[in-house]
Amino acid sequence: MRSNFHDSTVDRLGTWIAAGHVEPGQTLKVEAALCEELGVSRTVLREAIKTLVAKGMLEVGPKVGTRVLPLRQWNLFDPQVVGWLARKGLTEGFVKDLLDLRRTIEPMAVRWACERATPAQIAAIQAAYKVLALSVADKGDYNLADRQFHELVLAASHNQFIEQMLPAVGALLAVSFEVSSAVPGELGRTLPLHKELADAIASRDAARGVWACMTLIEQAAEVISGSFARQETQVVASDTRLHSVD
Repeated sequence: MRSNFHDSTVDRLGTWIAAGHVEPGQTLKVEAALCEELGVSRTVLREAIKTLVAKGMLEVGPKVGTRVLPLRQWNLFDPQVVGWLARKGLTEGFVKDLLDLRRTIEPMAVRWACERATPAQIAAIQAAYKVLALSVADKGDYNLADRQFHELVLAASHNQFIEQMLPAVGALLAVSFEVSSAVPGELGRTLPLHKELADAIASRDAARGVWACMTLIEQAAEVISGSFARQETQVVASDTRLHSVD
């Protein structure tokens, strides 16, 4: 029961902070007020704050109280932190940095996967592709299958640092896929490239695999850029209509 209180308190506080209700540099409410608002004891609150300190979101000091740290100090490789940020809607800059991370990690991981994947891993990647192909009609199922496919590919690189990053990278990939897959027809457009990637690993064709990987990333970048551009246009149009009414 205590663990449930702790986890829910961490989630509520993390979501609240990520949503920008307290700006970086500002302090949280005093303990008594927070405990009353969250309906938890001081012990549960203090443990939750310790968790968020470990995630780089908060700083506790005798004179400054509990202060929110700048985003650049948050642990963006923590899947929970990424999830909290995604709930409020990610900025274009954040998503662009994510795409740069994919460009940095994934092509080399694919090259290694083509060289190092075990027969069992090759079979798992092929099976994951089949699940992906069957999921095209359902965006939610497709996004989950897509994440599992890419995680299997990254794991097949047999690089211990990449393997340790899998939970975080998987969460980041899910964010990228969520944005790009919102475009009608995009799932079907990327499906053949996933097959190219799976088949390249199976045939140990690193050049083909890296090409398929980079093409997937650049297509996602193009779609995401267009999505943010449309959002900006809609905001401008909305502002124009409001000013016209005034």
